[in-house]
Amino acid sequence: MADVIIKNGWLIDGTGNPRYKADIILNDERIIDIGQFPNASACIEIDATGKIISPGFIDVHSHTDATIKLNPTNQSSIRQGITTEVVGNCGNSQAPMIHEARMGGAGGFGSFSRDDGNYTFGEYLASIEKMGTSANIAWLVGHNTIRSVAGVKGKEVSVENIRKMERLLGESLSEGAIGFSTGLEFEPGRSSGSEEIKRLCKVVREYDGIYASHIRNRADMVLSALDEFLDTIRSTGCRGEISHMNIRYNTGAPDKAFEQCVEKIEKVRNEGFEVLSDMTPLNSGIGQMAGILPPWLRAEGMEKAIEYLKDPQARTRLRNDCDRYWRFIHRGEWDRVRMQSNPAFPELNGLDFNQIAELWKKDQWDCYFDILAAAGEKMDGIVLVARLFSDEHLKETISNPLYMLVVDGYSTSIDEPLARETAYPLHYMGMMYFLTYHVRSINTLRLEEAIRKMTSMPATHFRLKDRGLLRKGMYADLVVFDFDKLDTVSTIEKPLAYAKGIEHVFVNGKQVIENMQHTGARPGKNILR
Repeated sequence: MADVIIKNGWLIDGTGNPRYKADIILNDERIIDIGQFPNASACIEIDATGKIISPGFIDVHSHTDATIKLNPTNQSSIRQGITTEVVGNCGNSQAPMIHEARMGGAGGFGSFSRDDGNYTFGEYLASIEKMGTSANIAWLVGHNTIRSVAGVKGKEVSVENIRKMERLLGESLSEGAIGFSTGLEFEPGRSSGSEEIKRLCKVVREYDGIYASHIRNRADMVLSALDEFLDTIRSTGCRGEISHMNIRYNTGAPDKAFEQCVEKIEKVRNEGFEVLSDMTPLNSGIGQMAGILPPWLRAEGMEKAIEYLKDPQARTRLRNDCDRYWRFIHRGEWDRVRMQSNPAFPELNGLDFNQIAELWKKDQWDCYFDILAAAGEKMDGIVLVARLFSDEHLKETISNPLYMLVVDGYSTSIDEPLARETAYPLHYMGMMYFLTYHVRSINTLRLEEAIRKMTSMPATHFRLKDRGLLRKGMYADLVVFDFDKLDTVSTIEKPLAYAKGIEHVFVNGKQVIENMQHTGARPGKNILR
């Protein structure tokens, strides 16, 4: 007798082809058959009449590595049907790590991690495997992280530094990392030169890994920033992922910047290189509060940077020099920026900077600098949410054939300790919003095409073997849902709510969601290179 049979559903198999009626049988970790089996029986039988059966969704731009130790059951993401997350994005990973680098802010967005001490990439993955997770996780190695572990600061990089970073990266790839990420708008990676990145990407190519980059600029210098990334791909032959390749409005981007970027990507693909991009679901997105700070502030080390942030004369200079990253802040559009999480003033979470300024009876810049200075060495972990994109730009990116669909958030929980620090709708309903809004409400994509962009397309590009399709012999990662009843639930006013409508979720053949309730199962795997 089989473990599971799901009967009478509409299969959307991940290819983009039209749905069709079928039953699907699971045994152990795999799909063992698809077809019509009226007399078949199993330990678990699910009647999916009128429902969709699809591959589990794959979020290849996730920051769940920052929350996974506090949320091993992947609560908010698994309830959206996300069965696999690729983490370690934007240059920040939890491993390899040493205590000194962690204390200096290395390790990722958010102040969630409770880890300490020293560990290799392999040791960290072993700790995750021992803990168990409800979803599968594939891991990138972050450039900012290995730079910090190697003790590299600023632009000066010695031969010894390079060799140490190459060794750290090579060891991590040999221990299972699927690739390498950069976050070139953030410290300490933004101080690196193109040749340093190319040296490291040559190591990635040796292991047939993928290179994912948050490029240096998505505003006035977006075209040259993209050129730098594409030149790295041409020089090294790596597979490439341009993380959230989008254009923020009112930031000085050139006319028709998006069209020019797509033309550049298509040209490289026509030359035989494998390059794709991805896009988030909302007009807003998370980012690093310290990202707007100019390079000179950090040039003398973190202790001096904190001094400058408290110094009135330095603040006067900063008001002119912070015209970077989220440039609309410099243009006075403070209502576009909302506090997500910070260690010093958690009571500010959820407020925009006009509201914070009113509360503190100071101007917005002074509030901004006060919060950073109070966070001290943990300032790189402060996360903001900003309103970034126009509706038109969302539609043109999401519908573009070169773009996968990703969340760019965390898997979180409506319970403490994570609830207060992640109280923003993106984390609770981002993947679902593609289906409820972009497919069902405004018809940006057909349902079959949207599911392809969040299943087989990312699985193929990131080499997630035997995942992303409903096929005999594939891993049994799948979801069952009533498309008409999908509901994002979470709102700005009441963010702490899980999405509804994903009725059943299986990960590696084990049921994690049953009738929209989490079973507590942790059958997820570390997906290794």
